[in-house]
Amino acid sequence: MNVTRLSVCFCAVLLGLGLAAPTLTIQPQAGNFTWLVKMFSPEDLEPATYSILGIIGKLYEEGDSFLTIVLFLFSVAFPTGKLCLYWVASDPGQSSPRIEILLRWTHRAGKFSMAEVFALALMVLVVKALPGGSTASVEWGAYVFVASVLGAILVSFRLDDASNESPLTELPKNSRKDNSD
Repeated sequence: MNVTRLSVCFCAVLLGLGLAAPTLTIQPQAGNFTWLVKMFSPEDLEPATYSILGIIGKLYEEGDSFLTIVLFLFSVAFPTGKLCLYWVASDPGQSSPRIEILLRWTHRAGKFSMAEVFALALMVLVVKALPGGSTASVEWGAYVFVASVLGAILVSFRLDDASNESPLTELPKNSRKDNSD
């Protein structure tokens, strides 16, 4: 197995861990009424820890379709699809026309790599903006998820370098007609 494919496997493992691992812990507060809530409903002030998949599931349960779809696309579907493209593009046995097409797609996919991190940051920001002094702390799963995204960016660079080195993947120069007749 070549280094690029091994890197894609490593990124896929990190992605799976990052999606399922604890990502965000919310410590609810009720502002000046925290003491009252603690007396009558202490379970409402218990910290809750979510994974990215858990957050998506919670949004789905609460009927927030728009955020559910956006977070699912940018946190699950897009990174998984991108790693699949990288896997196929890194196959040394591929024919050159297919590699060309896949490398173009992987290059396009690489441009959106930070969208996944943006989705994660959006989740943290939304929770931190809750009233009453509620706090959100980032857990180790968030760092694993970000490591997967950064690893995928490095794989993208490696695939880009490999395509530039290969004489089979050079595109023919456009032949322009000189209209200086």
